[in-house]
Amino acid sequence: MRWQTLLGSAVGIGMAFAVWQELARILPVDNSAGTSQRTGLACAALLPAVGVVDLMIVVQMALRAWTGAIDPLAGRDVRLLQINQRALTNTVEQLAGFAPALLALAAGASPGWMPWVVGAGIVFGLSRLVFWGGYLLGPELRAPGMAASFAVNVTTFVAAIWVWWP
Repeated sequence: MRWQTLLGSAVGIGMAFAVWQELARILPVDNSAGTSQRTGLACAALLPAVGVVDLMIVVQMALRAWTGAIDPLAGRDVRLLQINQRALTNTVEQLAGFAPALLALAAGASPGWMPWVVGAGIVFGLSRLVFWGGYLLGPELRAPGMAASFAVNVTTFVAAIWVWWP
């Protein structure tokens, strides 16, 4: 791995945690929120990531129409279509682990944790945008967004296990 990729990954992780911490500091806490309200708020916190996935899908559809590569199995996908599809696929893969971890964390944590839960959803969505943009500019430039979203993903997973561990 090249030093630029390692540096980009470190910067991405650092920025993700800095933004996450700031969001957790400024987001309000409802100390009376029950499990259903916390779970609902976690569902809402997933909307930035869902918005990124939806945007990637729209771009993929537009690129297919624009390039005439309607059949993805015909082997006529231009590089931009291939990159966008890989970014979309990776985002869905990351979201498959992040979404249940975020919901489990919200359901099992105290109301005081909710700014961290909401912040995680926002930072995850932003990180996927950084990943996508970097990927479109060059393969090495996807590292900050990939590392940031994976760090938030793993941290959320570990926190969810921690709040549910007997």
